[in-house]
Amino acid sequence: MVLQAPNAHAQSSVPDKPTYIVQTGDTLSSIALRFAVSLVDLEDANGITDPNNVSVGLPLVIPGLDGVHGFLTTDKVALGETLTGLSRVYQVPVDTLVTLNHITSPIELYAGANLVIPKPSQDSTNAPSQTLASGQSLLELAVLSNSNPWTLKEANGLTSTWDAIPGEVLALPAQSKALGGSSPISPMIQKIDISPLPVVQGKTAVIKITTTAPMTLGGSLAGYALHFFSTAPNEYVSLQGLNAIAAPGVWPLTLNGKTDDGGSFNFGQMILMKSGNYPQDPPLQVDPITLDPAVTKPEDEQVASIVAPPTPDKLWTEAFRLPVDQPICIKSWFGDRRSYNGGPFIYYHTGLDYGVCANLNIYAAAPGVVVFTGPLTVRGNATIINHGWGVYTAYYHQKQFLVKVGDVVKGGQQIGVIGATGRVNGPHLHFEIWVNGVQVDPEDWQAKAYP
Repeated sequence: MVLQAPNAHAQSSVPDKPTYIVQTGDTLSSIALRFAVSLVDLEDANGITDPNNVSVGLPLVIPGLDGVHGFLTTDKVALGETLTGLSRVYQVPVDTLVTLNHITSPIELYAGANLVIPKPSQDSTNAPSQTLASGQSLLELAVLSNSNPWTLKEANGLTSTWDAIPGEVLALPAQSKALGGSSPISPMIQKIDISPLPVVQGKTAVIKITTTAPMTLGGSLAGYALHFFSTAPNEYVSLQGLNAIAAPGVWPLTLNGKTDDGGSFNFGQMILMKSGNYPQDPPLQVDPITLDPAVTKPEDEQVASIVAPPTPDKLWTEAFRLPVDQPICIKSWFGDRRSYNGGPFIYYHTGLDYGVCANLNIYAAAPGVVVFTGPLTVRGNATIINHGWGVYTAYYHQKQFLVKVGDVVKGGQQIGVIGATGRVNGPHLHFEIWVNGVQVDPEDWQAKAYP
């Protein structure tokens, strides 16, 4: 049940116990989970006997946080943030952040995770901050930000004005002027963004990096090598699919870069991956040969090799169009867990199944180059199109091909006819989108233009 009611409770002073203000969409269960307390303890601490009477704006005491007071809020941990930097920005002691967030080691500061933060008032804002640039002194930063080095020293708990090092996040006095600068990941990076954060099973992660100079970038996410492409001077993008059956939790992200003059950086951080909340399909009966690893493994490897090359030219400019005519009827959704012939639910649906609800036409979802057409045992008659940057679309179970390898196709061009070849229970189009070697939810690509 979602907590309702818009009667806010005014707060005139700092509460002497850690207090959370109920937000729209909260439930008691979600609040208990957010602060790692039991639902019973949360109810007891606030004298709640009827959850239906808990309203938006109500202050709730969070039990089990001895020595902490003030209003509690949450914010997502960004790439490169450290406990020291967060302590300075939020003006909260490191020990308090550790206690509130049950952190036992700095390595547990996962990018994308919610960080619980105490504030003296509901309206208080973060201190302005600045990352110290390479070769920059505290005195130079003080002059540029309309402050002074001794104030910066005190605000950041430094023992002297020489203690700050490049790449370190520093809090600025309230009257200071925030400046453009480098990311805490490296003085060579001005800005970095990953979306969505946290990343999600079966979705496409978009990593955008702005550097201070031309750079060759690389790295990995959840075990997949990242490939970066230039979109403007000193601006780069990498697209990476996340496997729909990858375990939710934390996965490693690494980044590295080199400049022509020999400069380099290396960075690593664990990043949070959320569940895609995929349901189970009804169990299916299929020809046993289409489940035999002796058949499926070589075919899987063949397709994986076809969609592996991340060619440098981006051929699409808009959201991907539907591969069939409207009205559409989707018979099976991406990510659904599957069981075949009475076996366990160890498979998942790697695309969208479009039934025959308008006609039999199949269309290219976006401009590209045909890199495969031919019969496959499981996938039936298949067409695969390369759209550049490691993005491919695949069209399976066709009755007829209307294109051949090497053809340059336009988005919306008819490329085939729906059929019932391969592992099927009837005529339909199985449509996939691959991003850097991983199938992702096609509906995301149909809803907006990447990147």
